[in-house]
Amino acid sequence: MLIPSSLVSTTQAHLDQLVADGEREGPHIDFKRDLPGSWSNEAKHEFLADTTAFANAGGGDLIFGVEEDGQEVRRLQDFLMNLAEPRLPGVQVHAVQISVGGNDGYAIVVRVPQSWAGPHRVKTNQHYFIREGLRKRQLDVPEIRSLFLRSENQSKRIRDFRTERLGAILSGEAPSRLIDGPVLVAHIVPTQAALGLIQVDPVPYTNQRALPVLGTDGGMARLNVDGALVVRNENQQGQTHGYSQFFRSGFFESTFVLSHRGENGLALLGSIQYEKHLIALFGSFRGELNRLGIDIECAVMLSLLRAKEVKFGFRDEWNSLEPHQTLFDRKTLVLPDVLARADATPEHALRPVFDLVWQAAGLSGSRNYNAAGEWAPRL
Repeated sequence: MLIPSSLVSTTQAHLDQLVADGEREGPHIDFKRDLPGSWSNEAKHEFLADTTAFANAGGGDLIFGVEEDGQEVRRLQDFLMNLAEPRLPGVQVHAVQISVGGNDGYAIVVRVPQSWAGPHRVKTNQHYFIREGLRKRQLDVPEIRSLFLRSENQSKRIRDFRTERLGAILSGEAPSRLIDGPVLVAHIVPTQAALGLIQVDPVPYTNQRALPVLGTDGGMARLNVDGALVVRNENQQGQTHGYSQFFRSGFFESTFVLSHRGENGLALLGSIQYEKHLIALFGSFRGELNRLGIDIECAVMLSLLRAKEVKFGFRDEWNSLEPHQTLFDRKTLVLPDVLARADATPEHALRPVFDLVWQAAGLSGSRNYNAAGEWAPRL
């Protein structure tokens, strides 16, 4: 029996079964009797060498025996965030309560997915490691170069997906016919999906699970060759105001047509409305990833098609503005991707996305956050 794909579902029964099955250390699993008694620089280095070695290879689980969970979980999370470069994406740390011979304690499982953001090195000595069979070893220069090429190929997979999807929408080849108008497009790619580690069954979304759509709670989907598709406000001509497509690969696309026209015939992108919609969409999608046992760290990419036909609206736009502000300077606005960390709320994770939209409209950043950094728009 292997540790569940949903790490938080792991129980003592799973760990006991590993022992009963005689599970041995290998390319994707490493057992540690306990954590170091003190976290010296050498101990920190050894832990980061183990985790980056998994990330630079095929991923894996580290299992430690400990007496108390809370403090050690937080300590390990801090090491993972600050002592690997670049930061390890998608790593999870979970404490499992166990009882052996009347003694209570915990086992800590550190799950390290294969990384698309690497290669990663240990900051304590700037070395690169890789997992090879039962051991880790330091990489030589040609191997480091090959890992950089692999990382670039995985990033290219995300960029190519986005380019292909935007091209399909612009050419009228979207999975659902959209009504005429500028289109806001959100692409969400879980880290594990970028690595090709996900296969989603679309059938439950036709009768058991609803999928969200930008601007609405969404609903039950229909099947297509790509996966599960749910549409928004379909009219008698078969045209829709938006849709969400959940691909079998775990990639996710949601669209919203800006149909309301204001002054000068420009469509309005209301800052509070679209930020609220994207926060809700991202939160719902994260919830679905959790249910599927998929890590919720994602790349989020926002695009605006026919952007020159759009005016950006916000509550205090009567303040003195330059002529170019609230307008976009290109027909197709493709914003840089943003990594939404698993430990951030949707509001905090999406703030860099929102700032990019405001800056694209000639403004310094989203004004819907207060001085404390909380999303608190003035309605």
